[in-house]
Amino acid sequence: MKLLIAACTILLLTGCSSVLLGGSASGGQELGTDNRSKAQMSADDRLTATIRSRFALDSEISSYNVGVSTRNQVVTLSGTVGSFAIRDRAVRIARDTDGARSVSNQIAVNTQQ
Repeated sequence: MKLLIAACTILLLTGCSSVLLGGSASGGQELGTDNRSKAQMSADDRLTATIRSRFALDSEISSYNVGVSTRNQVVTLSGTVGSFAIRDRAVRIARDTDGARSVSNQIAVNTQQ
């Protein structure tokens, strides 16, 4: 009986390990795999916040949910917008933001909206 309880406990904990370790809450990063310094993480967070605020101030981009994430000054843009012009504008704003080393454009365009 003790063996059965131990086996069930292990199975339950193994299935929940990503939740227990914060894998789901940290954007898919497993705990301990982020080797950035605290200063770099802070700089990346500031860069992300700056770009998001610029998007919020833009009348065209703000009507879409454009995702912004940054790692080691590489900005990744995601989501879907209604035109190539809006996508290009979002990329340009991100590239023109101080601190952005490069921009990975993952924005899809759906002209059927």
